[in-house]
Amino acid sequence: MDCTTDMKWIRTQQESLPDFTGCVLTIGNFDGLHLGHQSLISVLVASAQLLNVPSVICTFKPHPRAVLYPDTPVHRLFDYRDQAEMIQNLGVDFLIEEKFTKDFSMMSREEFLDFYIFRHFKPVHLIVGYDFSFGKNRTGDHHFLTQYCLKKNIQLTIQPALEKNTQVISSSVIRKFLEHGDLQKTYEFLGRRYYLRGPVRVGYQRGRTIGVPTANISPEIEFAPRNGVYFTKVYWNDKIFSAITNIGFNPTFQNNEPYLKVETHIFDFSQDIYGDQIKVELYHFHRDEMKFLNVEALKLQIQKDIHAAKSFFNDVQK
Repeated sequence: MDCTTDMKWIRTQQESLPDFTGCVLTIGNFDGLHLGHQSLISVLVASAQLLNVPSVICTFKPHPRAVLYPDTPVHRLFDYRDQAEMIQNLGVDFLIEEKFTKDFSMMSREEFLDFYIFRHFKPVHLIVGYDFSFGKNRTGDHHFLTQYCLKKNIQLTIQPALEKNTQVISSSVIRKFLEHGDLQKTYEFLGRRYYLRGPVRVGYQRGRTIGVPTANISPEIEFAPRNGVYFTKVYWNDKIFSAITNIGFNPTFQNNEPYLKVETHIFDFSQDIYGDQIKVELYHFHRDEMKFLNVEALKLQIQKDIHAAKSFFNDVQK
C-alpha cells in the first residue's frame, strides 16, 4: 500500500506541537515498520479519513530504553529517516517525534493521558497495539486505557498481533532472522527487503589493490545482521546495481579499529561516489566471514563469491 501524503514530521526538540482540535492517534516506537505496524497504520488512516480528522503517529526519540537503560544498546532495525519515509508512504498526516527524557518517563499513567495525550492531541479515536503500555513503570495497561477512553468518550481500538505461520510478527523476531542470515523470513515479516545505508567513506582501499574496489558505509544504527558475505543490490542516484557485500571485521587483516564494516563491491561500476548516500539491500546470505592464510587465498575466494553472486542474480531475473 502506498498512498503518499505531504506528511508533517514534527520533531519536538526543534519545534512545538501543532494545535490539534481532534485526530486519530496511535503511539509507539514502530521500529522497522513491519507488516504488523503497517496493518495498524492502515486502520489509523482509514479511521481518520472516515472521521475527517488528521491521522497522527506519536513516537519517541531517543528510544525509551536508551534513556531508562543507558548501558544497554538499542538495536533498531533502521534509522529514524526510514521510519518517517515509510510512515509518509502509508498516508499518515502527522509524525510526532517526541523527545523522551527521564522526566517524561516519571509521568504516571494518569498524567501521561491527561497532560500529554488528551491535552495536546485531543484524540477522537485512539488505536494501540496489543502490547502497548505506558506511564511510570509501564503501569498503564489495556484495562486502564479502556476505562479512561470510556470516561472521555474516546473510541479505542486495540489492534491484535499479526501472525505469519503461527508466529507473531515483531521487530525482535525479525532481528533474530537477520542474526541467522534468514533473509527470506525477514522479507516475509517486514514486507520489504532489509537494507543498510549511509554515506560512502574512505576506507583502507585494500579492495582496490586486489582488483575489487569497495564502497564502505557506516550505517546510523547499532544493530548488525549476521557477519558474512551477501549478494546485494545497491541504490545510488536512482540507479540499481548488483553487488556483493561483506559485513564484518576483516579478520584476514590486522586492524586497530575493531568496528563493524559494511563493504560493497558494485559490479561493472567505476564512478567516484565518496560522500554520496547509498542503500545496500540484502538479497541472499552466501557465507560466513572467514580468515584467510594470505591475500592470494582471499582474492581467489572473492572471485568465486562474485561468480556465485552474478549467477544468483541471473537466475533471479529469468
